[in-house]
Amino acid sequence: MRIRPSVAIALGVGYVLGARGGREHYDAIMRQAREVRERPEVQSVAGVVSAQAGALFHRVRAMLGGTEPDVNSAPFALPRDAHSSNGAGVRTH
Repeated sequence: MRIRPSVAIALGVGYVLGARGGREHYDAIMRQAREVRERPEVQSVAGVVSAQAGALFHRVRAMLGGTEPDVNSAPFALPRDAHSSNGAGVRTH
């Protein structure tokens, strides 16, 4: 496999800029991201998007599986038998 010179240069520049940025810069970026994430407007939009994604998931599952959508189940939850395990992460039946 051959690496293009432009890719190698981009990786080198990214490494140098990242190393110069340091931990303080990373912490500042993470602090700003946390502040944005905790804003009430962002929380509201995230709730709406999550609800719409869940509803869409249930509709698609009903269309593909041929079953009626179950509005009480979480769209990305593990099946009930997956929660009980024998300690090794293997499902018990």
